[in-house]
Amino acid sequence: MVKKLPWDSIFFNKQIGELIITSYSLSGIKHAIEKAKADGFKYIICKSKLQKTSLIHILESLHFYLVDIGITLEIETGRFLFNKHALAPARQSIKIAVEKDIPELNKVARSLFIDSRFYNDPFFSKKEADSLYQAWIENSVKGIAADRVFWLPRKGFVICKKSDGNKGKIVLIGIRKGLRNKGIGTLLLEEAITWFKNEGLTAVTVRTQWRNVNAMNFYLKSGFFIKESDIVFARIL
Repeated sequence: MVKKLPWDSIFFNKQIGELIITSYSLSGIKHAIEKAKADGFKYIICKSKLQKTSLIHILESLHFYLVDIGITLEIETGRFLFNKHALAPARQSIKIAVEKDIPELNKVARSLFIDSRFYNDPFFSKKEADSLYQAWIENSVKGIAADRVFWLPRKGFVICKKSDGNKGKIVLIGIRKGLRNKGIGTLLLEEAITWFKNEGLTAVTVRTQWRNVNAMNFYLKSGFFIKESDIVFARIL
């Protein structure tokens, strides 16, 4: 079956859905795609675990194309490796983002997430991808898409969201171009982990792209471990 993605459909003004696999039947998947097309869907995605090679072969035979390979990392909040040498003045400069900060946050975020699937999928234009992240940041600050946004003015930010159970999720973390490898990411990550821990959450996850080696090394160095991987395919109808 194909499930409608309401927010995506409204934002892009196109009927967008996700193919939910209930069976590895080629005929069944074909039928679901044909029904989606008849129902007016313009674009569908399908997420899978990397090890499900039989499903991947089926999707490729049905003209789906690869748009993303993701890596999810996790850490227990009590095991996070805090940087004891972090400068106190810099930590004191971290603020909770409010609505008046949104324009400046969007400036910092501009062109930071070009490894994401939205910038690498021919269905979306660069302008649409830019608009998506702007809306994502705005909705996060307003408490719609996330629970807390911390930022160092004009330098970087981290978006935090409570997940199911006792886990938190780092939705996005971005450092302004030209300011990386200066400890800003570590300071923001520490602020986020501290907040999650104080909220009573026992673990934190973050998802990044397989191609983003710098991000993976950053999280691994901070004590995260790789929990799982996933792959996303898409098809334009």
